[in-house]
Order: sequence, then structure tokens, then C-alpha cells
Amino acid sequence: MKKQVVLKNLCSFEPQHIFECGQCFRWEREEDGSYTVVARNRVINVCKEKGFIVFRNVTEEEFHDIWRGYFDLDTDYGQIKKTLSEHDRFLKDATEYGSGIRILNQDLWECVVSFIISANNNIPRIQGIIQRLCQQFGDRLSYGGKTYFTFPGPERIVGDLSFLRAGYREHYIKNACETFLSSNFSDIAALDTDSARKKLLTISGVGPKVADCILLFGLERREVFPVDVWVKRCLNSLYGEAMKTKTPREFAVEAFGPLAGFAQQYLFYYMRNAGFDKTGGMKHA
Repeated sequence: MKKQVVLKNLCSFEPQHIFECGQCFRWEREEDGSYTVVARNRVINVCKEKGFIVFRNVTEEEFHDIWRGYFDLDTDYGQIKKTLSEHDRFLKDATEYGSGIRILNQDLWECVVSFIISANNNIPRIQGIIQRLCQQFGDRLSYGGKTYFTFPGPERIVGDLSFLRAGYREHYIKNACETFLSSNFSDIAALDTDSARKKLLTISGVGPKVADCILLFGLERREVFPVDVWVKRCLNSLYGEAMKTKTPREFAVEAFGPLAGFAQQYLFYYMRNAGFDKTGGMKHA
């Protein structure tokens, strides 16, 4: 018997929006439009069919114990979008364009390594490096006639990492492993956001943007607004006057408050896919 859970009338859930908005890297789009994802040491396939969301390779118990929290299903995204759309017309457009986004609650260690790899990199190359890392050090999983691998813990990533073809990031990955194994990071979830950020910044290869991505996606700090050079250019294009005397982070905290992380995801997805060119200018200005 197939293991699957089917949900009807699940609002604010579009697999493409969720997996292709830059928040995670261990997904594969299948020929039927579904997405196969490796997370929490498991493989799950997700698709939308005639209004139903189908989660395959999962039991009811696993769904409620693991995947319900992973997909943030108990958060009211309808209300979040309503609140943000009332802020200004740019966010209204962004929440409509990426209406099915949900922020995934990912494993902290996987977020640390993944976003170290992501710095100054593109998604296909990021995925390739992570795949090679998992194939070498992770445990084997099977689903749908294919082989997948879990994300390895810091104690399993050892030896020469040149096979990753990650360049200077290999040193950062090793340092992250050493830091997690030698330092007490078990208390980081209990720290306030500023203290947690400072702790993350002690890891080589973790700068402000990477730290904020880890906070948002690995520690559920939804008030955090990750900013890279491209996002900064787009924010200046949208909110030029308001940005004059503020840093992007200061602006986001003031403008969006506890919903800043959600605003970042909607704006990022919209800007990358619909509204802006590579210079940060509006395509249809």
C-alpha cells in the first residue's frame, strides 16, 4: 500500500513557490511537476493535484510528527499576506505573485553548511556541491527506484574535501564542522536573535547575510530580513526615499517588524522572477 497523506483546501501552498524561492537546495522537480525532497533524514514527494496537496512516502504519524512542522502548516499565511499586502503596492504584488510560499523549518546544521556554500554561488552549483557532500558522507535512502542520501552531521565530514569542487568554501565547511564539534552550539536556539547572530558569525564563511539566512530558515527567526547586494539594489529601487538614512536591515525591521522574514521571501521571489532585472531596476517601470 502506498504511504501518502492527502490534504484538501490547504491554503497558501504551492510546491513550486516553496521549493524554488531560494530557501532550500535539496529538491528535484520531477517530470510530472511534483517535487522530491530530502530532509530530516527522509525522502518525501510533494505535488498539487486538482486542489489537493499530496505528500507521498510518508505515514500519517510521520506527517504530523515531522512534516507538519517542517512545512509550517500551523501558521496562518493568509493573514500574513493580508497584513503585508496592506503595507504598500509592491508587497501586494509580491504576495500575490508568490502566494504559495511557506517558510520551511529546516535543520540548523544543514542550513549552516548549505548557506556557507551558497555565498557568491548559483543554485545548480550549490545543489551539485551539496549532492556530492551527501553522497560521500550521508546514509543511503531509496524512493521511486532512485537513490538519495541524508545530510551528514559534522562528525562524518572528514578528510580531503577537494572532490566537492567547492573551492575556498571547503575550508569554511571544515571550520564549521570543527566549530560545531568543539563548541557548545546546543544552546543557540534559546538565545535572543542578536546573540544567536553573533554566535553564528564566529564560524568562518558566515557573514551577515548567511547568518540571517540561517536564523530565518534554521532557527525560525521570522523577524530577520537577509540582504545581499542584489536585494539591496532592489530595495533601493522600491523604497529609495525611505532607505536614504537607513541600512536595509534597519529599514526592514522598522517597516515590516516581526513579519520581516516573510516580507523578504515574498519580495525576493517576486524580484527574482517577475519584477526586476539584474541591475535591480524594475522590468516594467
